[in-house]
Amino acid sequence: MRRPLVNGKLTLPRAEARPRRVRHLRAHLPLYLMVLPALASVLVFNYAPLFGLVIAFQDFSPFRGVLGSDFVGWQNFQDAFRNPFFVNALKNSLIISGLKLAVGFPAAIVLALLLNEVRARWIKVTVQTATILPFFISWVVAGAMFRSLLAPDGAVNELRAGLGLTPHAFLSDPSAFRLVLVLQDTWKYAGYFAVLYLAAMAAIDRATYEAAEIDGASRWQQMRYVTLPGISNTMVTLLVILIGYLVSAGFEQVYVMYNVSVYSTADILETFTLRLGLQQSNYGLATAVGLFQGAISLLLVGAANLIARRVRGQGLF
Repeated sequence: MRRPLVNGKLTLPRAEARPRRVRHLRAHLPLYLMVLPALASVLVFNYAPLFGLVIAFQDFSPFRGVLGSDFVGWQNFQDAFRNPFFVNALKNSLIISGLKLAVGFPAAIVLALLLNEVRARWIKVTVQTATILPFFISWVVAGAMFRSLLAPDGAVNELRAGLGLTPHAFLSDPSAFRLVLVLQDTWKYAGYFAVLYLAAMAAIDRATYEAAEIDGASRWQQMRYVTLPGISNTMVTLLVILIGYLVSAGFEQVYVMYNVSVYSTADILETFTLRLGLQQSNYGLATAVGLFQGAISLLLVGAANLIARRVRGQGLF
């Protein structure tokens, strides 16, 4: 009997396909059993805690628990949007994250392009190692380093004094604190992202560079017309991911660096949520803010991916 074609492919009747699946399952049963622990850990530690999001819609009390707390609907979200500290934290999160993206994203690309042009291998390895090392330093250690460097009697102010400038309290100045966060974030992550771009550059066919040289292209033209288009997919992928963090300004970094004097420009959604949850025991409101933050991040990633697909015909998913 002739078998039906679906989208040009030969299909099997259900009665024939089912035994084939059973045979496949039996043949690969040990592999499926090996996957089960990892699958179970993802379900337990990644998806099961999502049940706790119901607290965002409750007047939650630890003594009554999730099942015993009163359901209040959208009241926690309305309270959050009316809270002036929430509005200030949202504004600070967007500004700090936007500045980090505007400075850090191109900085990593420029660093990778410069490293790719270095022909002395020992210089390239030395610079690459020095720039990626900050990525492995915890924010606690990085915060202590920058606090020491930027202290009123720190190295930076001593250098300013040597140049005839007056000392400046960078960590207590609300207008300078955001700049400190942006430069610190760029220092920590530029080397890491540069390695990703260098890996993408290594995949570019060398024959393309040879053809460009034969056509008389200079190093700058090779960088512009060969290297940058060759890493464009990596750039778009990382940009879509980073846009999803626009409402997440980096809790660990801000928490170890900020103080009361810079709350007006450094208080972000994560630190606002921490104060609500752990210091004021307002768990419902804190969960509502966290859920709002996650939903906005999801929408940003979806919108950025949609724009990338329409502009380039290729997105992250």
